[in-house]
Amino acid sequence: MTNRSFYTDRTRGPAPRLREDIPETVWRALAALVTRRVEGNWLAQEFPESCPDGNGISGTNRWLLSDTLEALVPELSWPLDRNAPDTETVLDLLDFVGQRVSFPVEGSWHSFFRHSELSFDVQKGQKAFRADVDEIFARMGIAYQIDPNMIVRRLGPPEARETIADLDPDSGDATLDDLIRDARQRFLSRQPEEARVALEKLWDGFERLKTLGPGHDKKAQVNALLDRVGTGTWRNMLDTEARALTLIGNSMQIRHFETGKEPVPDDAVDYLFTRLATLMLYLLRTTGRLA
Repeated sequence: MTNRSFYTDRTRGPAPRLREDIPETVWRALAALVTRRVEGNWLAQEFPESCPDGNGISGTNRWLLSDTLEALVPELSWPLDRNAPDTETVLDLLDFVGQRVSFPVEGSWHSFFRHSELSFDVQKGQKAFRADVDEIFARMGIAYQIDPNMIVRRLGPPEARETIADLDPDSGDATLDDLIRDARQRFLSRQPEEARVALEKLWDGFERLKTLGPGHDKKAQVNALLDRVGTGTWRNMLDTEARALTLIGNSMQIRHFETGKEPVPDDAVDYLFTRLATLMLYLLRTTGRLA
């Protein structure tokens, strides 16, 4: 991994990361990166080729790699083709490599077989691979990244990214915290259908959050919550927003799926998730319920 930069990024700013498909140019760059890593023995710990003298790992067993790749990502074979597969397959490849990559460290030299004995630094390899992939994605405006667990995640819409990053609850209510974390993880999944499940989970969390305040019924509990976070006009505005979101949740196919209720349009899922997450983050932050 190197500390690289580009003139246009410095003068114009980085490209907005909005694109959720992988074009052929990006695929070829990723395929070249993975190929270099395989040829450089960054996957040799997972797919080892042993030295004939039995003293450690000397390289990468391409047969083991190829057979495993074709079983787990059947749309691909080794060596990688220059023609781009679909986006899901590209991201599967990054998961496959990222969760197996480790930086090869050359040890003692075996003069007879002319190779070095290899050991491996997993943390260094993962950090470098994440950075290399992110460089390609950032330059090409791709809205995915590899997280610290070496899993490809969707970044989500730009207006939601800071909110989602900050939405880390420590409310004292394990059910609420689990609902929010599950919603956040699903929303950032690269599986499009998971965003709808995320919306449902977040709405369930919203209804749970309303009941954490004192009171003999839900109305009193909501009033107690809003009284903690605002007064006067601002409190009334928060109440109006909470009521509007409650109406949306009850009127559309989010928490209820009766035949008379309409589904949320595909292009509205991100908007509604962001809108509700923003309100919930404010309520959690102002009541001291964030980690």
